[in-house]
Amino acid sequence: MKQVIKTALAMSVLAGLAGCGLRGDLERPPPIFSEPPTEEAQQPVDSAALFAAAEIDENKVYYNSLGGEIPKPAPDTDVEEESMGEVSPG
Repeated sequence: MKQVIKTALAMSVLAGLAGCGLRGDLERPPPIFSEPPTEEAQQPVDSAALFAAAEIDENKVYYNSLGGEIPKPAPDTDVEEESMGEVSPG
């Protein structure tokens, strides 16, 4: 008897979920606790993101919040995938 009840509940839940499919153009609903954004703010922007390049001192060691060393970027060095072989465990 329990098996029949569980099966009936499962089928009703699946039928309910199947009935709430998404159709048409999906739009983000307006925010609950603030004013909705303007029409201009909703338009996608087709431009590159600007960022400020930080000055990096080659003689200084930078650490993250957990104390690990942050590697310095090397934009002039090409990455060769062949040299990225197997890494042995610690």
